[in-house]
Amino acid sequence: MKLLKGTLVLMTLFSLIGCETGLKNKGTTNTTTKNSVESGIVSKGSAVNYKPHVPSNSEIKKIYSKSGTPGYYIQVGYFKNHEPNDEFINRINYAQLPYEIIKKYKNGQPHYYTLVGPYRSYAEAMEIIGSAKEFVTPSAFIVKLTRP
Repeated sequence: MKLLKGTLVLMTLFSLIGCETGLKNKGTTNTTTKNSVESGIVSKGSAVNYKPHVPSNSEIKKIYSKSGTPGYYIQVGYFKNHEPNDEFINRINYAQLPYEIIKKYKNGQPHYYTLVGPYRSYAEAMEIIGSAKEFVTPSAFIVKLTRP
């Protein structure tokens, strides 16, 4: 009984502390504040633009390939002169992520890009990148594969 009572008290405290930020989400607004702080604390009376940052095409690294399916991918590996080993591929399979290995030549040497995807949009890739970082490699990032 004491354990149940303690659990209820802790749950109430966490919900009060974790959920009470003092800011209400009013959706997207047309005005932005000049004095907003990255921590999310904004002076009273100012409006904030809540849209997430979606990088422009010039900000996303592009990989040109005739063989791959165009779209957004999560790059989880880049290997010079050899394909990824079985242990690396097993991590991708364990996370149940679809992947492609793109082989490109630079200065006569093969280079292998291990890409998770494809995804139709940057937003779709962002939904999956957490799994790729957790199960495959923390240095995963989004790229766009296009035709040359």
